[in-house]
Amino acid sequence: MNGKCAKNVDKPKVVVITGANSGVGFAIRQGPYLEITLTICLACRNVSKAEKAKSQLTADHPKASIDILQLDTSSISSVSEAAKELQQRYSAIDYMYLNAGIMPQTSINWRYLFWCLLHPVYLFDAISTGEGLLQMVDSETKDGLKLIFATNLFGHFLLIRKLEDFLISSGGCHIIWTSSSNARRKHFDMDDFQHQCGNQGYSSSKFGINLISNAIDQKLRDHCVYSHVTCPGFSITGMTSPMLQTGLWTLLYPFFVLLRLIAPIMCITPWNSAEAPVWLFHSDPKDVSPALLHTSHISILGNGYVNSKKIDFSSNEPELLYEHLSALQAELEGQ
Repeated sequence: MNGKCAKNVDKPKVVVITGANSGVGFAIRQGPYLEITLTICLACRNVSKAEKAKSQLTADHPKASIDILQLDTSSISSVSEAAKELQQRYSAIDYMYLNAGIMPQTSINWRYLFWCLLHPVYLFDAISTGEGLLQMVDSETKDGLKLIFATNLFGHFLLIRKLEDFLISSGGCHIIWTSSSNARRKHFDMDDFQHQCGNQGYSSSKFGINLISNAIDQKLRDHCVYSHVTCPGFSITGMTSPMLQTGLWTLLYPFFVLLRLIAPIMCITPWNSAEAPVWLFHSDPKDVSPALLHTSHISILGNGYVNSKKIDFSSNEPELLYEHLSALQAELEGQ
């Protein structure tokens, strides 16, 4: 970070990771940066799973100080309490990995997959984005919000809003969101940003992440708070594994590896998927464009790299979504 953003270099950096129990969040916390002295806060909905994760992480990386924070991004009250707790625990937060997410009741549209195999021109897009292949059912939270929207997008937005003054006054922060190759503009409607009227809530929420990250960066960059988005590619995690039985995933593994010839986002393992988030950890945020999506890729030989591509949105969309989400926050908090 530049001079005005400088922090006390003698103090351990604080890294907050939401959804750090498994999958990509698990891999992020196992990254090579753990060889330096850090304080890592595992912000998770399930505290018992977080305790197990802490035990493993402490054994593997004795230099790191591991904390646990209960956070359910689908719950407004949980987000509010977590924001208060973070400010009480730490004098600053250097990195925030907003990784928690949900893809409920997901299954594979086998009919469409076989159709794509017979029409290869559509296969690359289907495999790269999951569009047409993934079928899911959304629901509502106790706050009356769509579950996917609240968990993936709004809960994280609310967390940053409540921490905004703290992040600025403490010297800045690098916010790193987990988006998706499934984030498609055609599935996002600014007049229906919760996606109440469709069946592509996951895609809509991830495109919303692309927009809101850009808006936050535009608003806070001059205060040394930067926001960027990553895509983990495709990996077998707790979110995707229920689609198939364990044995089928094993049988399909060689096929997934071969697919890297046309779809290098087939990272398969969470560790490969963490390539982009870890790369951003080592990057100077002021030199990274907020208008790019940084995707974890892997070659057929197993070499990981980051592919950065401009996000498709119009110039007014990030600010417009920011206004909508701020208005929703005010409504829910009775302001």
